[in-house]
Amino acid sequence: MPKVTVIHKDFGADVPYIRIIPLADLHVGSTGFNENKFLWYRGKIINDPYTFCVINGDVLEFVTKSSKGDVFDSIRPREQRKLAVKYLKPLADEGKIIAYLDGNHEDRAKRENDEYIGEEICANLGIPSVYGEDGIYLFMSVGYDSSEGKKNRIVYTAYMLHGWTGARTVGGKFTNLASMQGIAFADLYIGSHVHQMGVFPLETIVPNVIKKKAQWHRQLFVSTGAFMDYSGYAIRGGYRPTSLGSPMIELDGRVKNIQAVVG
Repeated sequence: MPKVTVIHKDFGADVPYIRIIPLADLHVGSTGFNENKFLWYRGKIINDPYTFCVINGDVLEFVTKSSKGDVFDSIRPREQRKLAVKYLKPLADEGKIIAYLDGNHEDRAKRENDEYIGEEICANLGIPSVYGEDGIYLFMSVGYDSSEGKKNRIVYTAYMLHGWTGARTVGGKFTNLASMQGIAFADLYIGSHVHQMGVFPLETIVPNVIKKKAQWHRQLFVSTGAFMDYSGYAIRGGYRPTSLGSPMIELDGRVKNIQAVVG
């Protein structure tokens, strides 16, 4: 079996839809962290009974002296952890976090100190079962097929990776996201790391072995934005300004259909 964390989430048979907002690249601890933007999204998730979130890495800034970022531009890592728990606790208390993945900034702690920051944060939040170290594969049951009856539940699959590309152009970033299709088959792909918000669908041909025919399968690719203002290293390095916030993904609960909007 692949060493990818698998999470099953059943939202119920009677929900009309479920919305998922992926939160990534908060960089809590950096002076660039946009608290107001994060709190707006947090309130949106908490106040809507049908809206949930996944955490897709780089929750903390966690810059070290060997990193490209400015170690003097952030607070101590220990305080960053405390702040992250503070910001995420209202979401965890309401059962709104369905998956939590580490990013490359947290990975520094693993490589240098054998610390698993996301695992520790999830333990402190009381949600250890949603944590994934490297990649997460999600099975999400939402409503049921209205034409077939309640026994025919609708199941959506999603594959989450924080991301790894150093591409600077929008096309390069999205090409990297599309490459996740060659790693795992899913209805939805969520990637982060590039601080560039975007959504695009692709169609692929899949076999229907029961009916012995080829059919189209629509897959949706979502690149999350970030919650870090354009400053410091990003300006010095000549990177594009950050897309603040995150797309909103909607999973239909009456017929299998997945959509997403930006902003």
